[in-house]
Amino acid sequence: MKPLATATRRMRGFLPIVSCLLLVAVGLAPVGLPYFATISPALALMAVFYWSIFRADLMSMLGAFLIGLVVDLITAGPLGLNALILLLTHELGVSQRRVFLGSSFLVNWWAFALVAIGASLIGWVIASLLHWQLHAFRPLLAQLMLSLGLYPAIYWLLSRLEQRYLRPGLPT
Repeated sequence: MKPLATATRRMRGFLPIVSCLLLVAVGLAPVGLPYFATISPALALMAVFYWSIFRADLMSMLGAFLIGLVVDLITAGPLGLNALILLLTHELGVSQRRVFLGSSFLVNWWAFALVAIGASLIGWVIASLLHWQLHAFRPLLAQLMLSLGLYPAIYWLLSRLEQRYLRPGLPT
């Protein structure tokens, strides 16, 4: 095997992690809208959910954990909270991937909705316990609605990346 072909394959193997980190950067970019930082969509959650189902061989537990840790460090949130949520999301996606792989997009979207609701509630409960006060629930609902509304676009983007760069039979 040619060294260039091996290097190209390895680089393609990092596509899920790199795409997640790019989505994290996009989600944290300043938009100029008031209070947007508190309701920004859960792009990392969407990406980890997608890759854990469709390319579980390339989205490892370690990858999900590190992405969550990056989110925690950048947002100055409770250290380990996003890492825990993305680990749980990864494990759910991997454990149920046979169900999701044969399903329609609508089933996948519905499953993501359940995951996003669970992730939001876990994050809200843990953050409230850490601060010993109930956090506002409206921003959580706004973030959830925004995330659910954007999921089809992120799904489309990630599926195009997968088709273009990760499908078998690609030239190296």
